[in-house]
Amino acid sequence: IAKLAAQVEAERVRETVGAFAPVFSTVVGRSSTVAPPSNSLLGERGVNTGDWFSTTGVRQRLRHGSGTWNVSWDTSRTATTSPISSFQPSLQSGFQMAFSQPLLKDRRMDAARQQNFVAARNQQSAELQYNEAIVQTTAAVKQAYWTLKAMLANVALQQRSLELANQLARQNRARVDVGQAPPLDLAQAEAEVAQRRENLIRATTDAGDAEDRLRGLIIDPADRSFWEVKLDPIDDAAALGTAPDVDAVAAGALGKRYDLARARNDVENARTAVDFLSNQKLPDVRLETSYGGTGLGGTQFLRTGGFPGVITGTRETGYADVLGQVFGRNYPAWSAGVSVTYALGRSSEEAGFARADIERRQAVRQVARLEVQAIETIRQAARQVRGNLERVDAARAGITFAEQRLETEARRFEVGLSTSFLVTQAQRDLLQAQLAVLQATLDYQSSVVNFEALQQAPALAGGGIAAARGGGGVALIPPPAPRGVFRQAGF
Repeated sequence: IAKLAAQVEAERVRETVGAFAPVFSTVVGRSSTVAPPSNSLLGERGVNTGDWFSTTGVRQRLRHGSGTWNVSWDTSRTATTSPISSFQPSLQSGFQMAFSQPLLKDRRMDAARQQNFVAARNQQSAELQYNEAIVQTTAAVKQAYWTLKAMLANVALQQRSLELANQLARQNRARVDVGQAPPLDLAQAEAEVAQRRENLIRATTDAGDAEDRLRGLIIDPADRSFWEVKLDPIDDAAALGTAPDVDAVAAGALGKRYDLARARNDVENARTAVDFLSNQKLPDVRLETSYGGTGLGGTQFLRTGGFPGVITGTRETGYADVLGQVFGRNYPAWSAGVSVTYALGRSSEEAGFARADIERRQAVRQVARLEVQAIETIRQAARQVRGNLERVDAARAGITFAEQRLETEARRFEVGLSTSFLVTQAQRDLLQAQLAVLQATLDYQSSVVNFEALQQAPALAGGGIAAARGGGGVALIPPPAPRGVFRQAGF
């Protein structure tokens, strides 16, 4: 899940990069217009004008400076029934190059670059979360492994305890049969056998549950033999280590924790938002430039006399000549100017900047809080390792005394100096001592696993996979098509 989330964020980065890709556009079409006569020279019939036309262009937003450029090419062939037209048909062509450069707003940071920066950091955060999931999943597997190991050891202990109870019951049955012990001793021994058989059943059930938990972590559920595979944990626990240096480990862990690195990325994203909105408060001042050329040709009517004149002949101007006019700068057109746009009063950008600055401060404090929590949990985990290490030593000492007591009571029972109650009690004490060692060892192994994992990732409640951190959606920001600045027609 976390790996796929990282791949999703990588694709979001590619989406944001698409805002800087060149955009090609073309239009090819035909149109026909019949206009009513507006002059007596046109007669009573309407004027039919038909066009074949095409427009092709490329535009792009620059990654640095936020400028945009555009190059376009127009060509058309127009045929008309108007008697006053000078060309029938006419060929027109032209090109234009335009460039728009923001000077204040959008120069240092625009929406496209902000999205790209944020998406790149979100990708880093997703990869950090993937590494964090690896640490947490590995820790969960280790915990499940040692739990299964302990559950199977508990089954063996309960089995051994049942065997001791059966042995004592057989001895009591023999004594009752020869009249050396009352029937109550046999009833007590058989009750103890039943109790220990119940304990064995519970231990076996717990071991099966532990095996299923480990199976779910390490085996592909799509495998048909998923539930039939028998897991046999053959690796034993390593020798007990020494207590860790709490201060040294806690100090070095702040630079290793993946969650802290992700939180610092959130701070950088907040700072990027502040920079963007701070720039958006500025006036939108843009330098606009353009240059183009046009050409006209086709079948031109030559006229004499007054308007509209008498057609005396025609002159052909081919498309090659039209192109010569375009690139020969016969009819150039250029423009250069500055456009200014500024919001009067308090703008939405100013309110957004105030909000982003608060969110940045909030993110900084969040990092500080996570650092305190990380150190606290690591120090607590180190103390648990030390405490469980001491528990194992203490529990092992208890086994030695319990074994000596059971051996003594068994010998005394054989010669008639003890009772089955005392032997049963000694067996229970030995079992409890063995279970105490088993539990202390399991707790020690679990605390070591937890301590090692906490140096890189926070503990994950429930042993599951952390929810994927989804970045925000990427808004499509197509590059504008600058056309230059030209004087608008007046009255």
